[in-house]
This record gives sequence, C-alpha cells and structure tokens, in this order.
Amino acid sequence: MYFRKETNASYNFVAPNIEKDADKKVEVVFPTAEFVEPTLSSNAAEVKVERDTTIVDLGTLEAAATLTLTPSASLNIGAKVVVKAASDGTARAVTVKRDATTTVDTISGTANTAKAKQYMWTGSAWIAIS
Repeated sequence: MYFRKETNASYNFVAPNIEKDADKKVEVVFPTAEFVEPTLSSNAAEVKVERDTTIVDLGTLEAAATLTLTPSASLNIGAKVVVKAASDGTARAVTVKRDATTTVDTISGTANTAKAKQYMWTGSAWIAIS
C-alpha cells in the first residue's frame, strides 16, 4: 500500500474475483514503464523488454533498420511495446523481430515522416496491434 503524504490518499492493488483462479497462487510482475533510445549498429538494435510498457524511439533513420524485441523471462502477458521511427528524405522500413529468425512485422516508412506501431506480448510471441 502506498500513502500520498500531501493528501493522505492511499493506493493499493486489489485481486480480481476470477472463479478459475480459485485455490491458485497467481503472481504478476509489478507494472512499470520505460523509454529507450537504442543505438543502431549496422542498422540493427536489440531491446530487452522487461516492463509492462516500453517505448522504443529509433530516431530518424538513414537506412532500413532491424529491431529485435527480446522478452525477459518474467515479462507479463499483455505487456506492450511502442516502436517509433522517422524516415529521412527517403522512406525507411523497420523490420521488427523476436529473435534472429522470427520476424514479427515490418513498419513501412514514409519520407520525412515519423511512424509508430504497438506490439503486445502473448507469452510466446509479439503481435502487432493496429
């Protein structure tokens, strides 16, 4: 429980009443958020996703790029990642991967424009949310 000293307000998590969870111990990692600006090396970057909300800003691309979103072992189902990238004067695409061999999606670029796309973790895969 957390108390806000200035207003004497208290905040607490409340467990849901879900019948199928009766007599189970359900653990969920505390929700946190992060903003990252990874450095592209050879037009590729990897981000280890450890939080419920991660915002990845690739900046302005000068070439097509590959972004690998590596989920941590304790990542909550339903965790979300927003990937943002801008193209310079030429349309630049971002290939989003889960690992070296699994492509999740491609974000098509538009010249001189920033684009963003959101992905959700299912427990075994990233899915694009449109």
